[in-house]
Amino acid sequence: MNMQGLSLDQAPPYKTPLFYYMIGVFYLILFSISLLIYGQTTEDRFYYESIAITHILTLGFFTHIMFGSLFQMVPVIIGESYKNVAFRAKIILISLNIGIVSFVVSFLLDIKIFMHIAMLFLVATLLYFSIYSFVTIYKTVDKNQTVKTFLTALVFLAMGAIFGLFSLLVHGGYIEDSKFGDIHFTFMIFGWIFLLLSGVAYKVIPMFYVAKEYPIFVKNYFYIITSVLLIAIAFTTAYHFNLVLNALKILLAILSSSFALITINILKNRKRKRVDTTVNLWYFSMLNLFIASIMWIVSIGFNLELGFSFGVVFGLGFIYALINGMLYKIVPFLTWFHLSSAFIFDAEMSQVIKAKMMKIQFYIFVGSYIFFILALFYQPFLFVGATLFFASSSLLLYNIINGYKYHNLLSQTNKIQG
Repeated sequence: MNMQGLSLDQAPPYKTPLFYYMIGVFYLILFSISLLIYGQTTEDRFYYESIAITHILTLGFFTHIMFGSLFQMVPVIIGESYKNVAFRAKIILISLNIGIVSFVVSFLLDIKIFMHIAMLFLVATLLYFSIYSFVTIYKTVDKNQTVKTFLTALVFLAMGAIFGLFSLLVHGGYIEDSKFGDIHFTFMIFGWIFLLLSGVAYKVIPMFYVAKEYPIFVKNYFYIITSVLLIAIAFTTAYHFNLVLNALKILLAILSSSFALITINILKNRKRKRVDTTVNLWYFSMLNLFIASIMWIVSIGFNLELGFSFGVVFGLGFIYALINGMLYKIVPFLTWFHLSSAFIFDAEMSQVIKAKMMKIQFYIFVGSYIFFILALFYQPFLFVGATLFFASSSLLLYNIINGYKYHNLLSQTNKIQG
């Protein structure tokens, strides 16, 4: 795969994405603990505890991983480097965490001053990162499909942040309208996360799995069709055109399920047939995306409130599993890349994170997923699922830390020998 002539000077310091990853997985552990504490007392997604728990996962885990990955991947797969990235990444990290902690405290303890702090830091951080990344990526001469998809995702990140601000103003009692929260959710989940992950998939799957490229039509038009649907959904949500809104949501669900099936087919027909944990995570993720899409269509058709079950299948089964699989490819790759760029040629990607440890973590995660589903029928199983997810998250953190240690060990050994 073309790496755009990347040199070490273009990439951020190795510790920049790794710190984002480690802090992100720490929030994943906090997410598990919050489920153990509040899981059985939150019966509705509008409960303050539910909002706090959800954002520990989305802001705490998803955002850290995606920000850290963009800092590393933009120079690699697009060929444009972030300016002054070491310093700016630290400022973004600090500001983001002040915002997240304030947000969670404000909703769990109902202290408005923390909500004000969260508004300031989260909106400022998300807007700054989206503009910073947009300007960086836009400079590239080759405006290919991945570039266009990334740029579109960053626009939705900015818009999602603005609607998130309006949603916080609703919770603060300054304005009255729940539509802002729904638009914020749609833009962040589908416009930011889903589009960004699709853009990454266009590059990662052919590169790491020696598979065919996604169909040209998908790469050229998926982000456009998705964007049009999301804007239309936002408009119909704002003006309460419920029949049209439901039809648009069904179209979005069909689009999502189609992407899942296309990805599964590409992976199934890949040239490198060896099965590893990352492949299983991709299959697991896409299967859950397909199931979640069907669930969404059924819930619209029969006017059902899925709530927790949809959150498990879509949030954990699809998004989390996919990010987990990407981490197990990105961390070994960037570790090898930084070491080889420093002329340390005995680095091996297979040794950064042990395959056995990946497999164990994956199995524990699947176990937690099963118990989360069973909790729909017998609520005490929620504690079993949360406990297993805590174990899985802790092992994921352990694996990433071991990758960091592997880099430091070879770096120090090379200095001593030199």
